[in-house]
Amino acid sequence: MSLLSLPLELRQHIAGGLEPSALRNFSLTSVACHEASLFAVFERIYLTVYEPEDLRRDIIALRDALSYTSSFSCVRHITIKGALRGKELERSSERWPNGSIWTDSLDMVSPLLDEDKIYYRGMYVVPDRDVIEPSSDEDIAWAPLVDLLNKAEISLEDLVFDCRSQFPPTLLRLLHKRHPRCRLHHLTFNLRSLLCTTPHAYEMELATSPCLSTLKAICTPRDSNGTDDFNLEAVMELASSLAPNLSEIIVLNLSPGGSRSSRWPRTRKSWRSLPGFVPRKKGLLKSLSLRGITRLIDPQALEDWARHIDFTSLQHLALGGWLNNHRGGLTGETMEWMQTQSFPRLQTLSVYLARNDLWVERPHFSHQAISFFRSFKPLRQLSIVGPIDYQIVDTVFTHHGQSLRKLSLHPLEVIPFQPNGRDPQDLPFYFTKDCVLQLRDQCPNLEELTILVKRNMSRASEAELYKCFGEMKALRALSFILDCSNWRVTRDPTYEPDFDGEDREPVDAECQWLKIGDVKETLINCAIDEALACSIWKTISPIKTGRPLERLKLWPTEAGEYGTGLRMSYKFKGVIHELARSWLIERGPRSDEEEDFTVKELQLERRLMFRERDVIFMSHHEQPWIWGICRSIWPSRDGTDDSREDWSKFRDDWSSFPLEELPRGS
Repeated sequence: MSLLSLPLELRQHIAGGLEPSALRNFSLTSVACHEASLFAVFERIYLTVYEPEDLRRDIIALRDALSYTSSFSCVRHITIKGALRGKELERSSERWPNGSIWTDSLDMVSPLLDEDKIYYRGMYVVPDRDVIEPSSDEDIAWAPLVDLLNKAEISLEDLVFDCRSQFPPTLLRLLHKRHPRCRLHHLTFNLRSLLCTTPHAYEMELATSPCLSTLKAICTPRDSNGTDDFNLEAVMELASSLAPNLSEIIVLNLSPGGSRSSRWPRTRKSWRSLPGFVPRKKGLLKSLSLRGITRLIDPQALEDWARHIDFTSLQHLALGGWLNNHRGGLTGETMEWMQTQSFPRLQTLSVYLARNDLWVERPHFSHQAISFFRSFKPLRQLSIVGPIDYQIVDTVFTHHGQSLRKLSLHPLEVIPFQPNGRDPQDLPFYFTKDCVLQLRDQCPNLEELTILVKRNMSRASEAELYKCFGEMKALRALSFILDCSNWRVTRDPTYEPDFDGEDREPVDAECQWLKIGDVKETLINCAIDEALACSIWKTISPIKTGRPLERLKLWPTEAGEYGTGLRMSYKFKGVIHELARSWLIERGPRSDEEEDFTVKELQLERRLMFRERDVIFMSHHEQPWIWGICRSIWPSRDGTDDSREDWSKFRDDWSSFPLEELPRGS
């Protein structure tokens, strides 16, 4: 049967699975293929709004394209980003997190994990502008989009509103009238009138809309100006009974700078429930995510949610953690309480764990975690960040392995920051070759894997570990958290590295415990250039059994961490920022050609931005030992004098240590 003889629906299905370049070629093949490609082209529309005039021009262009191709009926999903009348504000926040060049945010955003790029301890003020009114200038500015969606041929299924402007009343009324079955995914939800005697009528209309399907809200007990925020309480009440079709909630809990200031010693005001709230009535959510600074040290936060939603309906649950800080995780006490609840429909679980042993030893934490993970029915997706040991990993493989399709394991230990607290000597868990082979055998259906790999200076043992992942038949997407830390320096009394000569010497008089050899190993481990990234890909991809590997991500992290929590010098940190690069490697459309893959540096723009900052800081800090160590590893390529610090030249001289070749037959 030829392609042209296939039914239109089947040709549309084929077109929908093509990459953009392949889709263009497919559409040019014939009139029939062009017709089939239209649905894939126009099914999902993405708009970024800044100014009303720009929005008007974009909608005119979109309308013309849809009209010319008779494709109005193809439109199913629309995503709106940006901020109407907020171009400069939006672009500023994209360039500098929190609007400041000095924000130390480079290490806060993992290129592997789908975390919201928010600094949960930054300054934050609850929006207090007036609630948008129907027929106001701001509302009228959305008229071009409203007119487009009023076309009879368009049958909208999903509207994703990820815009920092308020949701316009005219658009909400249109959804109710013309697209009552459309699912509204409001990703910047915030009620501004909660401190009023009665919440604003339009805000209640939006919050209780039958179209509202997904809600993402930033919440904090009190903002940086001392204003109480009750959005969390409001969201829980919406989930319980007021939003009839709400199925997914994402809460980003903040602890803003200044919110606990002595300027605000008063207690929070009492919360007045939303109009129409019925106590003891429970909602049926499918998905709940509590991110940020959620108090999971005890069960209280989850008990509050248990009074508003029925946990038995949840299919997806994400608890704890925030960018670059992992203290907000589940403790043993909270995990024990969760085992008193029922989650029969749960398929996806993402959790951050926390020992909470700074002041009191918690010897039963591992057993509590094992019991916790055994309490769930076999899961399809599981993500764990925090203190993990082999017994926990073995439980995951044994209990959930056969059903898992997606797995993320990021072992880490929290470093104490209280001078009077306990000094635990736990070492982070890392995966050995035997453990990876156990993963291969007990998780045979795994399609996506994120896992920590301990860097070992590109030695043959490290290459051998990478090779093991080629034996996972179902695996198609792989992400490596490349751990460059060395906690043994301060936490392992048996640590005696085989250093020679000056490598045995301390880096300086103030840091006797850290040897030059330790720093050399750190720099070699975190130096990830494109050549090494490609080498790791070529170690795995050619020997991959079963499905071909489609994607590989690399994220070097924890460089300069020796288990003390001491801040690295700006110069040391600046060098690491330059060397530790993240990569994405993707197989090309010709999967039969082994050399057909693309390589992209992740977060390149952010790295270059922070290079500007690092140059300033590094020039004001005298630490010649760092320069000497760098040049001892990577001498100048052209043989010029290396005694004078020239970091711009050093950028062109360094390269990763290549992976050692494995013996034939290994």
